[in-house]
Amino acid sequence: MSLFTELMGIFNELGRRVEEFKQTAKNAADENEASECPACGERFDSSRERCPDCGERPVTSTGTTE
Repeated sequence: MSLFTELMGIFNELGRRVEEFKQTAKNAADENEASECPACGERFDSSRERCPDCGERPVTSTGTTE
């Protein structure tokens, strides 16, 4: 096998793993969304007292941990 072919295989595998990691991270972030801003509709982790997007207060709980 040539060096070029071997390197392409490594980069293809690396790309696949990066995409897998990105999807896992997105899913984990989505699971933590439990608040919604009444002013702008932004969804975010319920540990915040103000909307990280517009600063509105108070935020409302969506009642889910998706």
